[in-house]
Amino acid sequence: MSVYYYPVYAVQQTSASENKIIIYSEAGFNGRITEFKKNVLNLEEKGITQISSFQIIGAPWVVYFEKNYTGNQMIFEEGDYPSYDKGRFLSMKIITEDLGVKPEIQIFEDTNYGGKSVTLQHETNLHNINFGDTASSHKVISGTWVLYEHVDRQGKQLLCLPGQEVPNYCEIGFNDVISHVRPLVSKS
Repeated sequence: MSVYYYPVYAVQQTSASENKIIIYSEAGFNGRITEFKKNVLNLEEKGITQISSFQIIGAPWVVYFEKNYTGNQMIFEEGDYPSYDKGRFLSMKIITEDLGVKPEIQIFEDTNYGGKSVTLQHETNLHNINFGDTASSHKVISGTWVLYEHVDRQGKQLLCLPGQEVPNYCEIGFNDVISHVRPLVSKS
């Protein structure tokens, strides 16, 4: 971890093969800079108290609003985020699982993989296939997926990893709310 305390006047270009997140304490890539290349269980222990902008280089990251990879989560892909105001995140992980494979997820209407189901291989607005706000469980066949509370990648997010099976969305506060799903794919 490298920490610098001077203002940033120009953002440096870095190779995309270096997966990392660069966090700035002020909007517009200004203020204190901290760079991470590994998962962080507790950002407060690393001295991070303010995140107002950041850059993702390489693989996507999932940020959690609680320590120890718990609480609500948001997924960010490679790019610049010059202004961040969606809530304080306290832990984060790099996502590298199965980004280059053909993605497939099976979503079920009822808990324990019961009722009507749909198998998806691409980004889908679930309302367009009469499956919005009804899902209660899933099985990830391959790839890494993001499930959204609302259409157009809006609302709460849930990261789903390869091989993951979630038999009951009630236990994670996501029952009957999923409206949109998409696979994370490699940008390279």
